[in-house]
Formats: sequence, C-alpha cells, structure tokens
Amino acid sequence: MKAQEKEEKIAIKLRYAAGLYKALKDSPIKSYRKLAKEAGMEPAHIQKVSVGKLDVTLTTTIAIAQALGISFSKLSAYYDAVTDADIKEFLAYLEEQKILRGKNKKNLNSHKSKKKKH
Repeated sequence: MKAQEKEEKIAIKLRYAAGLYKALKDSPIKSYRKLAKEAGMEPAHIQKVSVGKLDVTLTTTIAIAQALGISFSKLSAYYDAVTDADIKEFLAYLEEQKILRGKNKKNLNSHKSKKKKH
C-alpha cells in the first residue's frame, strides 16, 4: 500500500473539517471557540482543525467528540457521510467567514484610526 499523496491528505483534512462543521451545527455548542473550551484545547488549535489545516490525532478527535456530547463513532460517521455538496457548502461557509473577518478588521482599523485623530 502506497503512502497517501499530498492531495489526498489535504482532501481528508478538508472532509474532516466539513464533518466537524456538520457535527457542530447539530450540537448544542454553536461556536468553535466554545468547542475548544469544552474540549480543553486552545481556540487556535480548533480553528486550524476547523478549516482543514491540521492533521488531527486520535486523542484530539476523541476530545472533540466528547465535547460535542457524541461518541467517537458518531463523529466518524459525520466524516463518512460528507458529500460533495457538503464540501461545497463548507467551502462557501469558509469564504463567508473570510469576508466577515475582513470587514471586522476594516471596521477595527477604521475605529483605531478615528481614535488616533481625536
């Protein structure tokens, strides 16, 4: 069996992130920040996982599942059930978040520059 190609690994991480997104939407926890707190992890770590930038260890996956109040098997089922449509929806969500963060940064910078002028 050959080692996974780089593109395959990227696809797996993206699929995991999309599955996590679906699991989070179905849970009483509605933010990645709260998920990080419940899982005992740094928000930055969960953020990287949530966008598919980080390979996830088994212990991290179990901690995430427990924080969501589901079993490891149930979280794995979310991964297994991810469709191409789910990936498209997830990528659209990520783009929307980039836009919102960009607007927030512009508003924050605008606010800071106004403070300096006063």
